[in-house]
This record gives sequence, structure tokens and C-alpha cells, in this order.
Amino acid sequence: MSFRKLINIETFSCNLEFVISDKINIDISNVYKKYNVRSLEESTIEGILICGELSKYYLLIDLQYLSHNTIAHEIYHAVVRITEDRDIVDEETQAWLCGFLSDKVYSFLKKKKLEIK
Repeated sequence: MSFRKLINIETFSCNLEFVISDKINIDISNVYKKYNVRSLEESTIEGILICGELSKYYLLIDLQYLSHNTIAHEIYHAVVRITEDRDIVDEETQAWLCGFLSDKVYSFLKKKKLEIK
């Protein structure tokens, strides 16, 4: 089972697909297949950020590791990658993006009634 939310980040002309999955390795493999990239060896992954292309990012979290720590950790990676890809190093802009993504992610989790450990 997986829960998906496409987050449009209009300010940076990109989308972030947020995925909570109980079969994260399968979902990761599916993203890699889209871009014809060799998959990682199967292992225990709590969360991962995958950059499909400059306008498409994927943030996946394993349902069993759904915690505030994991969410913050992966959002941080998303903020860094999205801003680095656009040569943005301004902390205020990065902080804005962090808040924007956090709001979208937590609103989605609340709507789906997913328990955060």
C-alpha cells in the first residue's frame, strides 16, 4: 500500500511526488525504471529523495519509519537538492521552501490519518 501526493512547487517550476509506502524498495525501483537508472541493491531504507529530472523530484518514506525525524530529514534533502539545482544558496529562500514542503506534507498526512511515530 502506498499513499501519494504530488506537490506543485510553482516558485521553482518543479514538482515533488511525496510517497509513503509499505513496499518502499518496489516504489524506488519503479521510479528508477522511469528514468532507465539501475536500482540500488535492496536494503533497509527509511526514506530517500530521488531527482528524476530538473522539474521532477520524488521523496519516498517507508511507512514503518514514518516519524517527525524521518520527515524532517528527507525534506531537508529535498530543499537542498531543489535549491542547489537552481544555484540558490540564500537561507531565507531555503527556509521558505522547507516550511512550504512541511506544510504540504503534514496536511497530506493528517488528511490520510497516518500515524506519525
